Amino acid sequence: MLTIERHELESMLIEAARIGANHAIEGMVCYHLKDAAARLGVSYNTLQKRIAEGKLRVIDGRITGEELRRYLTQHRGNA
Repeated sequence: MLTIERHELESMLIEAARIGANHAIEGMVCYHLKDAAARLGVSYNTLQKRIAEGKLRVIDGRITGEELRRYLTQHRGNA
């Protein structure tokens, strides 16, 4: 059986909440296409191709962090 002190549990919960909040905020961030390409590790032209193919959705000329996460999850290893 694992025993955790109350202060250790509180610290773990605080850290989990911080990580969750950062994850949610990152998903809402909108990246310019040039920055999105850099985050994906592809050229700007490749990013434009993926957008034209409908593999990435653009909103007002930008891509959300959530959209980048979705794309990476679906296309991991297929690049």
